[in-house]
Amino acid sequence: EGDIIQLNEGGVPVDFYVAKHNYESALNGAGKTLVVRKDAYNQMKWNSTGVNAYATSDIDKFLNSNYKALFDSKTQESMDTTKFYYTPGAGNTNVEILERSIFCLSAKEINKVVNTNTTPVEGSVLPIASKLSIAYFGADAVSQWLRTPRIDGDFANSDVVIYIFYSGNTM
Repeated sequence: EGDIIQLNEGGVPVDFYVAKHNYESALNGAGKTLVVRKDAYNQMKWNSTGVNAYATSDIDKFLNSNYKALFDSKTQESMDTTKFYYTPGAGNTNVEILERSIFCLSAKEINKVVNTNTTPVEGSVLPIASKLSIAYFGADAVSQWLRTPRIDGDFANSDVVIYIFYSGNTM
C-alpha cells in the first residue's frame, strides 16, 4: 500500500497508487486491491442535472464508459466490479452499497469527514489517505470530487457534493 504502479491509459503509462489491499473485504471477500490514479485525469463537472445522486451522475457514467475504454482489454478485464459504500443522495441519506469498476472516493476514505451530521460515513479511511488529500492536474493542485453528498438540511435535496479544495480542505 502506497506503492506506485503504472497502467496504460490510452496507450500511455500513468501512475496509480496501490491504495488498499483487500478493499471492503466484508463486501467483496479477500483479494480486491484498490488503485487510485495519482493525478487527476481531467476537471469535469460532477453532474449536469443539479442533483447530488452519485449513481446517476455524469462523473459516474464517464468513469465507467469513456474513461474505462482508455485502458487496454487485459486491464479492463481485470477491473472486475467492486462493491463499496455510498449514499444515494437526492434526499436519500442512508448509506447503501453500490457496485462499479471505477468510482470516486468517499469523504471517509480520504479522511475528510468533519461532521457526521453533514457528511455520511461511507467505508473506512484508506491507509494512504494523506497522499490522496491533494490532487494535481499537471503541476497545479486542483479541487477533486468525491462521491459523498452533503446530507444536512436544504443540502440533502440539492446538487451539493463534498469535494476537496486544492488546499486539501473540504466543502
